[in-house]
Amino acid sequence: MEFLFYKLPLILSVCSVPALSDGGLSENIGTLVDCWFVEEGGGKNSFPSSITQEPATLLLRHIPYEDGELPELPANLPLPSELKPGWFFEVRDYSRITAHPGFREPRSPKEKPYCEINKYGPQDSHVSWASRLTKDEKTPAYQSSSWFCSHLRTFDLSFSVASVHRVTSGLREKDLLSPLHTSVVLNVFTRTPSVKTGLKRDVLLDCGFTMDRQTGFAIEWRYQFKGSGHLVYAYNGAQDRVDLAQAGTEMFFYEAHSRGNASLLIRNVEMRHEGSYICTVYMPNLHAQQSMDLEITEPPKVTMSPDPLDLVPGREQTVICDISSYYPLDVTVSWTRKRAAGNSSSEPVANSVLSGHRQNPDGTYNMSSYITVQPSWEDHHSVYTCHISHVSVKTPIRKSITLNVAGASGPSMDDVIGMLLCSFVLYGTLKFLHWVFSEKVYPLVFGSAEEAAKVKSN
Repeated sequence: MEFLFYKLPLILSVCSVPALSDGGLSENIGTLVDCWFVEEGGGKNSFPSSITQEPATLLLRHIPYEDGELPELPANLPLPSELKPGWFFEVRDYSRITAHPGFREPRSPKEKPYCEINKYGPQDSHVSWASRLTKDEKTPAYQSSSWFCSHLRTFDLSFSVASVHRVTSGLREKDLLSPLHTSVVLNVFTRTPSVKTGLKRDVLLDCGFTMDRQTGFAIEWRYQFKGSGHLVYAYNGAQDRVDLAQAGTEMFFYEAHSRGNASLLIRNVEMRHEGSYICTVYMPNLHAQQSMDLEITEPPKVTMSPDPLDLVPGREQTVICDISSYYPLDVTVSWTRKRAAGNSSSEPVANSVLSGHRQNPDGTYNMSSYITVQPSWEDHHSVYTCHISHVSVKTPIRKSITLNVAGASGPSMDDVIGMLLCSFVLYGTLKFLHWVFSEKVYPLVFGSAEEAAKVKSN
């Protein structure tokens, strides 16, 4: 049965690599990756008392898609001079996951992949959702006694894979630098070791696996954050049984069986979901795992007040830049002023004041920045800008407000129109009062119009 891949992260230790040396190998031969062989010494309470590292090299063979023999290795492989016998591994992966082009030589010498290889011991799983993975509910015993587990990540950190290898042939006595031939039995990998998302969105934690044989499997997702953790999802693929699923999480069972897709979908992400997620894939006797970091970012919203900013000369006014609904906490705020006169450039505004962070019910934060403005007529049409830098945005957010100083340039067209309207209204009001008084009020007080005329003549 052929299993395709999807994506996932890495949990076990990963070490840096001196370099990726493709060293003149043709692409059909494979890729040489400088690595570290890491071995832990005995200790108490499952903690090692010592850790040793030895230089190692992996030759990732490029297995043909069609049936055919692999080309012979060149006589003089470009191996590191410090390499000791037993630490050169030929890796044959018929799923071709380890043939990822990111393990080849990077363009920049500063970009280095990660590689670590350790000894591995097959053992049965003790969790209920990873038991009874075969039809007869028995765990098969492997004949080989030599196993290794490797962890590789591309130099651009975009892809990582954990692989369990079974040794298929040992060293040749006459050639101490001949490779140990290994065959990959299980791969667990990801193309997105780190995921960023906003609140209230759906996010896919992408995990994939391949196996070299048709057998039962189980998938486990765990959450870890600041030393604590819990089980998120547990699925027994052999019995098609979900042992645990937290609310708001989903898996794709059909694709898990047909394509090796072990991804986890989290709906309506909240702050409590931020942290590390560990995807473990079990097959009889074996397991491998990856971890990925889920990071929540929310860009800040910015408002300025008062708006509009209309002041009289010499009047002091506090201008506020409100930054709201951002996450995480790291935010920087600065102010600049650009005068209207001439072609002046922006200049920094000193003596700004920052409030503390105020947390919202959804976990995001608010804060405010203040400056004090006491304008003169020369400050008319000066532009004050609040600059906000935050991890959620590539370029700083800018919010500007223009200062209008009363009387700085005489009445504006709006003022003239307003005065004309007021004049018309006042004139109409006076005419109306004159009519009311002369035609209605006066006769009531002095009688008829003739009598009123006589009163006036006397």
